[in-house]
Amino acid sequence: MDPITTKPGVAARVEKAVTGRSLIVRWLIGFVHWLFPVVLLIIGYVIGMFVPAFNTSVFRSATIDPVVWPPLFVLIILAIVWLLFDLFWVFSRETTSRSMQVCNTVSVFLAIVFGIGLGYLINSQAGIVWWFVVPFCTAIIDAFTTGWAAINNATRKPFMTERGRE
Repeated sequence: MDPITTKPGVAARVEKAVTGRSLIVRWLIGFVHWLFPVVLLIIGYVIGMFVPAFNTSVFRSATIDPVVWPPLFVLIILAIVWLLFDLFWVFSRETTSRSMQVCNTVSVFLAIVFGIGLGYLINSQAGIVWWFVVPFCTAIIDAFTTGWAAINNATRKPFMTERGRE
């Protein structure tokens, strides 16, 4: 038997320290993970610096330059992985209703910002560029799926986790 955990109160402090650390990590991931469409936008913009075809307008020509497909595929894979992570985060039993509300609010706000950006690009001379397409679609899909998942799971989620009540 471990002599540290046999002392009264020590096991509770150790468990509370581990719980606090996981709470901080979960809160940080839950609060910051919504930034991923912005990260996708930055990655796509940087790729556009090295692949000039990625900076061309989506609707300028009838054919798509084959050079566009590999970076577009990478962005799509990153977006799918992030969307799955986001859904698993919302479906988690440890995610509180308040966290889901914040996540949904931020997702909708980000979708609105990306919609405004799309309107700007439509009216700009360059048009809608390839590096904007995947982050825009990701933000819109995230706003819908997060809201759907939060509504469908809100009745099963606690307002505060059992660990947070200690």
